[in-house]
Amino acid sequence: MERSLFCPICLNELKDPLRTLKCKLVFCGYCIKKWLQVKGSCPMDRNAVVIKDLSPLYSYSDERPTSPIIENLLECNGIYFHPNRIWNMGFSSGKPAKCTALHVAAREGNFEICQLLVSKGATVDALDSENRTALHFAAFKGNLEICQLLVSKGATVDALDLKNGTALHVAALKGNLEICQLLVSKGATVDALNLKNRTALHVAALEGNLKICQLLVSKGATGDVLDSEKWTPLHFAASEGYLEICQLLLSKGATVDALDLENWTALHVAALEGNLKICQLLVSKGATVDALNLKNRTALHFAASEGYFEICQLLLSKGATVDALDSENRTALHFAASEGYLEICHLLLSKGATVDAKAMWRFVDC
Repeated sequence: MERSLFCPICLNELKDPLRTLKCKLVFCGYCIKKWLQVKGSCPMDRNAVVIKDLSPLYSYSDERPTSPIIENLLECNGIYFHPNRIWNMGFSSGKPAKCTALHVAAREGNFEICQLLVSKGATVDALDSENRTALHFAAFKGNLEICQLLVSKGATVDALDLKNGTALHVAALKGNLEICQLLVSKGATVDALNLKNRTALHVAALEGNLKICQLLVSKGATGDVLDSEKWTPLHFAASEGYLEICQLLLSKGATVDALDLENWTALHVAALEGNLKICQLLVSKGATVDALNLKNRTALHFAASEGYFEICQLLLSKGATVDALDSENRTALHFAASEGYLEICHLLLSKGATVDAKAMWRFVDC
């Protein structure tokens, strides 16, 4: 038989929504403070039957706990014995995730409460259900002041969540340069790998955060680390069209022809996405214009199939084989003709493309 949830002060059973709403004052500072003054103990101590998760009742009001209210709870060990799972600190946070009060305060950007909690002995490296620390939350929200507080109190800068993400991964993802600077200055591992084998540099390149990329490479980040799909940061920057990041990575020695799991180079990716300036950069840095992926397709196949005339011009001017055959004997002309790109067909034919080259199978989309 399921046991019921009771208000810890008035002992009303919290089944009726109206009664629950009326009892929201149980979780506000005035009621807690008065109970402490009169009884001298935490109101939760008298209730041994609170076994279910209690929804954050502050979602019914505009009230939020202040530092003095939290201090009263701390004095009676309320936050430690009855943590956010029950009290929820008055924040509407959805399904409880084994967060501590410090997690929630860091997530909400409340520096004063974070400061109070750590001064009272809160564990700075406490883990939630996804192994995230308060530092992960503060880095995600971009709160430099809270990050500084946490690392000054001994927070582990390289703490890993369940996806092996560090606070540096999070800060790079969100584009928080100052937090990245702080974490690196405190010894964060710049080449730490998450479960996708991505470093913070992968993440910053994917998100187009140039200044963070500059910071990371200046601190020794490796430009050719392969993720689980064997993509390098250069693959990501080329795919997303971030020219300055590509320039940075190549200037720091990134391998221009690095291959992913399907033998795609950055040039394949840039040609597919129509990033002309990046294609120009890559070929100027020695990219192999006729590099073949696992389906024997070149960058010219992709540019022709997507209708990127200027990229086709560039590749042909750099020596691309006009009649290169993919694994089904299709040329760039097959793709351009199939998609109706007349101008590209004229270009390819002017460069000597075989007009009656035969594919192995009926033509299908690229």
